[in-house]
Amino acid sequence: MPYAIDDALATALVTLHPHAARHAADPVRDALQRLLDEEHARRGVPDATGALSFRALTQGTLLKEEFDLSTHAHHAGWTVGALIVDVKGMIHVNVQHGFAVGDALLKSVVSALRAQWPDARVVRLQGDNFAVLLVPSSGLSVSEEMRESARARLAHEVRAALPEGADVPGFTLALLELTIEEPTHWQVLGPLVWGELMRAYTLQERGLAGGLQHRRLRLGGFIPEKADP
Repeated sequence: MPYAIDDALATALVTLHPHAARHAADPVRDALQRLLDEEHARRGVPDATGALSFRALTQGTLLKEEFDLSTHAHHAGWTVGALIVDVKGMIHVNVQHGFAVGDALLKSVVSALRAQWPDARVVRLQGDNFAVLLVPSSGLSVSEEMRESARARLAHEVRAALPEGADVPGFTLALLELTIEEPTHWQVLGPLVWGELMRAYTLQERGLAGGLQHRRLRLGGFIPEKADP
């Protein structure tokens, strides 16, 4: 059923995305759709590739339950493992074969990662960059062996998404084990994890790191018990 939107509300909506509104046939509808898409992303609704948005990690509650269930986090630190996957040369894939093939390729990447680690969380960090998060509830830990097994599975799945005879793109694969000591609250985890994932990928891509990267961040968030008088 239709709902009325007054001029003030319509203007406020369009103001949220002024650049996009200039090119939209229906600016108000476009602004509403963008708000819905962003909120769904925060709440962990998978995108068209099947991956979770980075917003679920940095702005949503993706790690809340993971923190609540990790009783050891208050003593030994909260630990998450990750495999970061970046598809090389996506621009060339889109130019040579079209965006529909490019979209199918990215879906195949996510499908391969989810099939290989079904209990992990696959997050889209940016356009063609994904992370497999081995969260505590998965019972999984990151290891060097993940790199080559992932590379083989990805090549197989991606080949099926490309036209016959097309070159299979390469991948940059980075491994990270991150421990956050004395976290103050679950809400601080997501932005810290996202930042370290991007850092680990950048170091790997630039040849400044190899193998499994280890990182420990100490937040010092514990509140000591009051001493007896």
